[in-house]
Amino acid sequence: MPNSILSAGKMRVVNIPSLGSYELVTGQGYSGGVYVKSPCAYACIDVRMTELAQIPWRLVEKTSPGGGTKAKVIEKHPVIDMLNSWGPGLSWSVAFGYTEADRCLSGAAFWLKESGGLSRLNPNTIEVMVTSTGVTGFKQRVFMPGGDVDEKTFRRDEVIYFREFHPTDDLGKGIAKMEIAKNAILAEYEAQRYVRAFFENDAIPGLLLHTEQDVPQSNLDALKAWWKVNFQGAKNKHKVAFVDKGLEAQILSTDLRAMALAEVRDEARRDICAIFGVDPILVGSMGKGSFSNTHEARMSLIQEVILPRIDEYFDVINVELVDPMDEGVKLEPATDKIPILQEDQDKLATRLAMLLDKKVITVEFMREELGIPEDAGPSTEEIRAEADKQFEAEAQARKPEDMAKWQKKAMKALRAGKSANVSFDTDFIPATLQGAIRARLEQARTAGDVEIAFHA
Repeated sequence: MPNSILSAGKMRVVNIPSLGSYELVTGQGYSGGVYVKSPCAYACIDVRMTELAQIPWRLVEKTSPGGGTKAKVIEKHPVIDMLNSWGPGLSWSVAFGYTEADRCLSGAAFWLKESGGLSRLNPNTIEVMVTSTGVTGFKQRVFMPGGDVDEKTFRRDEVIYFREFHPTDDLGKGIAKMEIAKNAILAEYEAQRYVRAFFENDAIPGLLLHTEQDVPQSNLDALKAWWKVNFQGAKNKHKVAFVDKGLEAQILSTDLRAMALAEVRDEARRDICAIFGVDPILVGSMGKGSFSNTHEARMSLIQEVILPRIDEYFDVINVELVDPMDEGVKLEPATDKIPILQEDQDKLATRLAMLLDKKVITVEFMREELGIPEDAGPSTEEIRAEADKQFEAEAQARKPEDMAKWQKKAMKALRAGKSANVSFDTDFIPATLQGAIRARLEQARTAGDVEIAFHA
């Protein structure tokens, strides 16, 4: 069926086979129509929404470049109140998830700044107003029952504007990931439709009953009705048919294995997952996911997709919301509080500590790798002084033990008729004291001389 455009009052609606209808002016319903027809795309967007909504954040004081001081976390501030104030039924996490879905489906998302907090604007109802000077504002058109249009205009500074990249448009809405995935979604959807129709026909391929005899149309109609009643549908499975007049059955459609629909569907799902940056394992598609590879897939998603995405979000929020309220603070993701990353950070810290203990790396390198500010702990000099202090304490504790061992070895050598000045390695007897003891042992001839060498 060709595409059809219908007039509906003041609206113009286009109907696309397999995808549904959408309004030409606002685009409302179009991406949603594709969205609900693809389990894979739905799951991919749901994963992105969930992960982004769970990223913790904090408001901190801005620090001077190269200041080397840790940013102070702010507990109470009007910015925090604004970010936590949403319309009924919404919270920061829910609203943030919706925002990500809006960008995936429509290429843009909009937050309206109001005196009581923030509210989400449906991107399908928003037109970006652009002039030669840039974005000047936003116009919202909401079609009401009966064909009336509720139209509002917002100033540029009243709306926080998130957009996807567009190669030829730097100001308007970007290209939605759902639009890019449309062809793959169609392939997935049509494969599913064929499978459903196939099994609704009791997994029997399409048949043609044919004969070389002339059969009146009335007889053909009666035969067709009889066939539907007796053999179509799961309830009539495995029934045996008998026909006369030389009728023969010819299979018209191939079975599912011959059509390789599973391969077509899986390839379409791989394309969808690639577009949304979500590993197929995380959406329960193609292959069995163990705990290990599921963990790795989620870790990869957070590090390669979610964290860069959240940085982009916070850049926009800081410029369009935080700075106008207070230029001395900024919003930042609290990545150190993400459990899955914390586990990885703990492993890294353990590995670096082992390398530091073996003197393979420096304290400065370890701090840089772990993202620890320079003023978060003692300096290198302080660490070395503390290490020397600990070594000195250990030396004082181990010195008597080593002295006793050395004296015993010297006594044994003297009894055997050898020089009492035997070799002995120790890190806990000062070098000057070792020299004095060796000088006495060189002259020692009796057990008493050895005793004096160690206790003089």
